Amino acid sequence: MTLEWSTIESLGMNYRQIIADSWKYTQSNKRLIIWFGFFSCLLTTTVGVGYIAYQFFAFKNSYLFSSEEHSFLSQVVGFILDFIKTNLSLTVPLVVFAAIFAIFYFLYPTLAKAAAIQVIARNKNGQKAGVGTGFRHGMMSFLPLFEYHLLINTFGFFSILIEMSFVLRNLGPVIFKILLPLFIILVVLGFILTLLFTYTDFYIVIDNEPIFSAMKKSAKLVIMHWKYTFLISILMIIIGLRIIIQVVMVFLIPALIVLITGYLATVTLPVTGVIVGGIVGLIALILAAYLTGIVEIFSYTVWTYTFLAVTNEKELSAREAVPETIAEEHVHNS
Repeated sequence: MTLEWSTIESLGMNYRQIIADSWKYTQSNKRLIIWFGFFSCLLTTTVGVGYIAYQFFAFKNSYLFSSEEHSFLSQVVGFILDFIKTNLSLTVPLVVFAAIFAIFYFLYPTLAKAAAIQVIARNKNGQKAGVGTGFRHGMMSFLPLFEYHLLINTFGFFSILIEMSFVLRNLGPVIFKILLPLFIILVVLGFILTLLFTYTDFYIVIDNEPIFSAMKKSAKLVIMHWKYTFLISILMIIIGLRIIIQVVMVFLIPALIVLITGYLATVTLPVTGVIVGGIVGLIALILAAYLTGIVEIFSYTVWTYTFLAVTNEKELSAREAVPETIAEEHVHNS
């Protein structure tokens, strides 16, 4: 046990070094930020902006804040149908664009993560690997990683948040209060599963493990190295920082668009307000995606370096003898 503690303590002294090396690597690999961070976050942030805007107006038009007879969803559907009727020539191109965007949104972020992990791990082990290498090897682990994300996202915090908002908006506060303990349990369960399956992505991408085998190995790795909890907590904070940045930007972008468009519409021509608001919103969206992309690649790097360090250690069973030199050192230290 003391041997294990000394090993962990030795790595514990390198917490700052792991983070420092990860930040240095991130800053020196702009192409990774662009291809595996920026483009991925551009898709997710765009959808996030749309979803937050929808939630805002859905709550605003719900019985909680309004006396509207029709839900916001029915208003959106009605608007789309009216648009199709009056703009038939634009319908097909918009449908094609929406379909392409949806395909990229559902597939590319997972592929980008697999490719980024491949590149980071190979570079860490002294291999020459770039964007092309990442895409090529990332494709090999894309499908199992995509299936795993579909499975685990059911217990994700934002998924539970969506369910809570749906219940509150459609079933009322009484039902919401009744189901609140269940939602709290799901949040706690989701956090535990997220912690236990911390290394699942890396087992799938780096070691080509099947999904359930990767989940099992990840849980075992977390439990066997429970003294890494401090490091894992730091990494969770880093991931939380990425989420906070994205959420702030997601709230900020539609707010900027609405405020600027509304103000300019009152003092100048409405068309000018829409154009300026659209330009400001686009700039904010690109900036948000780039900043989030940096943090995304940084977090991938920290997790990859940690995974490689932890899995490179050899666990001693109860039957194995401690090497004589290490045993003598242990006796001397004790």
